[in-house]
Amino acid sequence: MYATVGNRWIGMYVPLLLVVLAAPGAAQANPEMADSVSPYLRLHVDDPVQWRAWDPALLEKAREEQRPLLISSGYYSCFYCHVMQEESFKDDGIAERMNTNFIPVKVDREVNGALDSYLLEFQRATAGSAGWPLNVVVTPDGHALTGVVYAPRDQFAEFLDGITQRLESDYDRLVDLARRGSEELTQQLRKGEEPLSEGRAGRLPQVLWSRLEREADDLQGGFGSSTKFPHSPYLHAMLEAEQAGTAPGWVAEFLEITLDEMAHSGLRDVLGGGFFRYSESPDWNEPHFEVMLEDQAQLALVYLRAGEYFGREDWVDLGLENLDFVKRDMALREDETGEQAEAAEGGFRGFASSLSAVDDQGREGGAYLWPEEDLEAALADHEYPELVRAWFGMEGSSVFDLGYLPRSGAGIEQLAERFDLAGDEVREQVESGREALIQAREARGLPRDEKVLTGAHGLLLSALAEASAHDARFLDAGAAVQAWLLEVAADPAELPALMGLPAEQAGTATLNDYAYVARGLRDWEAATGEGEHGPALALLEAAWERFRDGDGFRSEPEPPLPGMISQRFHPAVHRPSPTTLIFRLSEEWAEDSETVDAAFADYDLRPGRAIDADPEQHARLILWLQERD
Repeated sequence: MYATVGNRWIGMYVPLLLVVLAAPGAAQANPEMADSVSPYLRLHVDDPVQWRAWDPALLEKAREEQRPLLISSGYYSCFYCHVMQEESFKDDGIAERMNTNFIPVKVDREVNGALDSYLLEFQRATAGSAGWPLNVVVTPDGHALTGVVYAPRDQFAEFLDGITQRLESDYDRLVDLARRGSEELTQQLRKGEEPLSEGRAGRLPQVLWSRLEREADDLQGGFGSSTKFPHSPYLHAMLEAEQAGTAPGWVAEFLEITLDEMAHSGLRDVLGGGFFRYSESPDWNEPHFEVMLEDQAQLALVYLRAGEYFGREDWVDLGLENLDFVKRDMALREDETGEQAEAAEGGFRGFASSLSAVDDQGREGGAYLWPEEDLEAALADHEYPELVRAWFGMEGSSVFDLGYLPRSGAGIEQLAERFDLAGDEVREQVESGREALIQAREARGLPRDEKVLTGAHGLLLSALAEASAHDARFLDAGAAVQAWLLEVAADPAELPALMGLPAEQAGTATLNDYAYVARGLRDWEAATGEGEHGPALALLEAAWERFRDGDGFRSEPEPPLPGMISQRFHPAVHRPSPTTLIFRLSEEWAEDSETVDAAFADYDLRPGRAIDADPEQHARLILWLQERD
C-alpha cells in the first residue's frame, strides 16, 4: 500500500486483499433504502445486490458474521455511477458474489461526505487515483483494504473473485496486517503534520507560487494538461493575492486566460447558464455533464470578484447569470400550479444539490447535446439558422456522438460580415435563435437530485451576498437562504447535514457544513447589513468544541472508521478548506468570544510537511499566514 500526505506517496506495506469467509444466506436488503432521502440510494432499491444504507452499526454485523463490508460510494448525477449500476449491480452473477461474500453498502457521497473523503484518500494512496463510483472493501474492524472505481462487468467480477480467492486461505493474518497498515498510515500522516523549520515555513509562499506556475496551463487556462477541473479554491486564493498585491506578475494574465477560456468553452452551458463539473479535455470542451450547486456558488463568486477587480463587466454579468440559473433551474419550490418557480417567490424549499449528467433516457449529456435532426427542427422557423449555428459553434464535425454541444463560436463582427447584416441585427438573430433552442430543450428530461445540502447553501449565500452588491434582484433569494440557515442553525450543536427534513433523516453536519454556513452568514451580514453575527459566531464556537481534539479537527463529530483521523489543516481541492475558514473567522471575531479567543490562541498554526508537499491544496492558508507575519 502507499500512504499519502496530500498527493505525495510514501511506500509502506499493507495487504490489498481481504479473504471472505463462507457467509450465511443472503440477508434482506435494507427496507429504508426505498424511503431514503437520497435519490442515489433509491436508484438501487431494485438491484439484485442486497444493498444496505450506510450505518456504523454495520461494522458490528460484519464482526458477527466475519464478512467484510463492500462500501460503494457515488452520487445521483454521476454518469459512470449509472453505467456501473447497469453493467454490474443489476447483474445476477455480480450480485451473487457480493451478497454471499460481502455486506454490500451504498453511500451517497453528499450525505456521508466525511466517510467518502476518507475512502477517496485511501484509494488515491493505494491506486494512485480515485473517483466515482468508488468501491472499497473494509474489514469488520473498520480498516480499508482495497478498492476499485468504475470497472466493466468482467473486470469487476475479477476484482471480487480475486479478493475472495486470495484471502480465503489466510483471513486472520491479513486482517491483522490491514490493521497494522492502517496504524502505519496514521503515523505517516502524523509525520506530515510535524511543523516545518521557521526558514522552510517562511519560504512556503514561494513554494506555492512555483507549484501553481508549474501546473498552470498558460495557453488554455486551468491546471494540468489533460482532465481539468475549475479548482475554484485555487483561483480564489490567486485572486485574493492579486488583489493584495502579493501575487507574482504572471498571475493576472493566467486568471484572465482561465476565466475567459472556461466562460466560452463547453464547460459552461452557454444556452441556459451554469458550469459543468469538469472536462476530460484540456481545452474544456469535453465536459462530464453533471451540474453541482457547490460549483455554481464558488464559480459565481470568483467571476463576480474577478470582474470587479479587473474591470470586466462581462465576468460580472456571467457571475450574475450563473446565480440566475441557480434560481431558475435548481430552486426547489412549488407555485400554486405545482410547477417549479424561482426562489425569489413564496414557498422556498432550497436548491437542488445537482442536475444529473444523464437524461431521462439514460444518455450522458442528452439534455444538452444537439443531434443534427433536433437542431434543424429547433431552428426550422428561424430566418438565419446557419448564423445561430455559427454563433454557438455548432458547425463542422461534433466531438460527441449524440451531437453538438453549444459553446462560444463566431463573434458579432465576423457574423455581420459573413451574413451581410448590421451588428444589431446579428444580436437580434442570435437572441431569437437562443430562445428557439431553449424552448426546444425544455421538452427534454433532466433529472435532478433534490437533496438540500446545508453546507452548499452556506457557499451559495456567500455568492448571493456578493451578487447583491451588483444587483438588487438577488436580495430576495439571499434573504430566503439566510432565513433558512438561521432556522436550522438555531441550535448550533444540532446543525443538520440536510435541510427541510425531520431530525432523524437530516443527518449530522460535518466540519465543512459548520464552516461554510458560518462564513455565508458572515458574508451576508457584511454585504447587506441584515442580521448579526451572533448565530455565525455560535456556529464557530460549536465547530471548535465539537470537532477539535488534541490532534486537530475531525471531519465529523464521531468518525465511524479508525483511519478517519483528525488533521490540523484540511486541504482545499474542489471546495474551500473548512479549517482555513475557521481560522480566518476566529481571527476576525476572537474579541467577541472567550471560547473562540482561547481555542484560537491555543491552536498550533505552524505549517507541516503535508502543506509543503501539496501547497496548492493549502493556498489560502499559506497566503493568510503570510499576511499575519
